[in-house]
Amino acid sequence: MKTSTIGYGLISLLVVAVFTSAALAQDADQQSFSFEFEGHQRTYSLHIPDDVQGAAPLVFVLHGRGGTGQQMRAYTGFDAVADEAGFIVAYPDGINGEWNYVRGIPGYPNTHDDTAFLVALTNEIALTQPVDLSRVYITGFSNGGFMAQRAACDDPARFAAFASVGAAGFGGMPRICPAIGEIPSPMLLMHGTDDRIVPWDGESVTRGDQTVFITYPVPETFGFWAAHNGCAANAETTDLPQLGLSPQTSVRTLEVDCPDNASVVLYAIIGGGHNWPGQPDGIPAQIAGNVSLDIDASRVIWAFFEPHHSAQPETETTPEAAG
Repeated sequence: MKTSTIGYGLISLLVVAVFTSAALAQDADQQSFSFEFEGHQRTYSLHIPDDVQGAAPLVFVLHGRGGTGQQMRAYTGFDAVADEAGFIVAYPDGINGEWNYVRGIPGYPNTHDDTAFLVALTNEIALTQPVDLSRVYITGFSNGGFMAQRAACDDPARFAAFASVGAAGFGGMPRICPAIGEIPSPMLLMHGTDDRIVPWDGESVTRGDQTVFITYPVPETFGFWAAHNGCAANAETTDLPQLGLSPQTSVRTLEVDCPDNASVVLYAIIGGGHNWPGQPDGIPAQIAGNVSLDIDASRVIWAFFEPHHSAQPETETTPEAAG
């Protein structure tokens, strides 16, 4: 899905250029793998902390359109968070640099199932690594954030929680995702109010007397997940302290009262653009807008993930060796 054909294409090219140079400078501890799934050779990279003991959580970090898993590793700094907290990080690659979160929605030609791929990848990693299958999480940026939300629709039993950065509800999502789910999908949304690529207020087209959303407004996306998880209608709003490192932005959180293991939180980056908060050396501001340095998105996301567990029993695989 392209919210702006020219803008999205331009930012994709620039993101690749910025990320590639950063990825080449990474340490050699990154392990790269591939396996065949549904007729495609799928690739991914792993970061495994040295001191992982026993069953460890697994976090999938999904890149934006035109990117790669290696570039997402360089951009987010998730390796450092994993080393501190003791979880495994996987950085998979989408087919042709993108994730098929619109599978089955009329008007989109791709048919491959990326949710099924992430389930298969979970099992593939658990064959050799000590994965706690009740603590598998998905986060993503932009196109990867849309995919995180699609996986939350498709398989909330398999994954314990989700986080979407720089992405909103997508056209067709209400058709494939129940308004109220039998199994909740804990969801963290993080979005800049000045995002020019995936607009805060959504993007729509008019067809006759109907308005059709390509991307939904972020507040409506927040309300959708709150309703889906059976949460209260009213949100508690908190303005976080400004640290003085990015005075052009501020951070406001909206959180609703939800049942156990069904949290829904929105981090509104006021004045923020299309980027990963806490990473000043990522996408240039003249392209993606202002980045907030008042929070570190990767650490915020892990803090949200950490208490959540899925109902999925740990019976699919039994790893014989730790990484």
